[in-house]
Amino acid sequence: MKILSPVDFKNLRLKNRIVWLPMVSWLADEEGFVTDELIARHQRRAEGGVGLIILEATGVLARKSPKLLRINDDKYMPGLEKMVQAVHNAGSKMSVQLIHYVKQATSGWKQKVEDLTLDEIKEVKKEFVDAAVRAKKVGFDAIELHVAHSYTLSSFVSLLNKREDEYGHNSKGRSKIVTDIIETCRERLGDDYCIGARISGEEFVTGGNTLKQTKVISRLMAEKGLDYLSISAGGKTEDGRWYTGYSGTRAMPTSNLPNGCHVYLSKGIREELSPLRVPVIASGKINSLELGEQIIQEGKADLIGVSRPLLADPDWILKQQENRKKDLVPCMYCNACLERDQRWEPVECIEAEKRQSK
Repeated sequence: MKILSPVDFKNLRLKNRIVWLPMVSWLADEEGFVTDELIARHQRRAEGGVGLIILEATGVLARKSPKLLRINDDKYMPGLEKMVQAVHNAGSKMSVQLIHYVKQATSGWKQKVEDLTLDEIKEVKKEFVDAAVRAKKVGFDAIELHVAHSYTLSSFVSLLNKREDEYGHNSKGRSKIVTDIIETCRERLGDDYCIGARISGEEFVTGGNTLKQTKVISRLMAEKGLDYLSISAGGKTEDGRWYTGYSGTRAMPTSNLPNGCHVYLSKGIREELSPLRVPVIASGKINSLELGEQIIQEGKADLIGVSRPLLADPDWILKQQENRKKDLVPCMYCNACLERDQRWEPVECIEAEKRQSK
């Protein structure tokens, strides 16, 4: 199967084309330091045969957010280095997803990107670049900019961004903060280091981006030196609290949606980026190696992103390879894991816990 064959791009040589996607675990400590439990989680997926592990959203700024993993200060580097080494020793490569978020309150108020001053935008860019430099020093094989869902960078690239200055007005302007970050990261990290990004292929909210806009944004990022693009969907807060409205739930599609429901997005973006040879990661209810193989063979993606199935069973790959599907703990796409995330509890699979209690 091609999905299980090695693949090379930039400085990465992956043993297969399966990617453990970033999923917030709430296993960091209150100040954002790496814990033994977090290391064990990613080491276990590496032992299960994942080619590339992308560490969950990791904050590039000092703003308070309990248990959010952080990389905004050198003091976080030793723990991150220990985790990267554990994953490498278990046979996988590792990227880190870098995230910035605007100010918000429990009342529902959220700062808009239109409110940010030029000096504040300059600081956001600096925070990303400084974090990227730390990530390379720690030993991460790549970095990933979080340009998906409802965080700062995604809010800039969205059609919902109504700025009329150089950071708005059209696709190039809305993408400028991201392309500037990519350009500076390339200067600081060198030509031989992998810079990736995750983006919402469609935002699934009134007035937001569709694949038409995302294709243009993806090309603008790729032309500035992006080395891979991971395709998510939805996740906007304009139709409800974090991951509650329709857009929010499309980021983690539930059982009522078909398997592979977001593959049309990776297909469209891959077609746009094919002249630039930038690998694309598909995601969205890809529940088997067979489906992943079909997606790759049909040219709809280069790599396959899996999250909840690997949360349910860290041996998801091995059990399918060894024809032990009857032993597999299946993801039911019930999103009990998402409910735990929304309560800031350690994110675990309820189906796996049921099996363990028997």
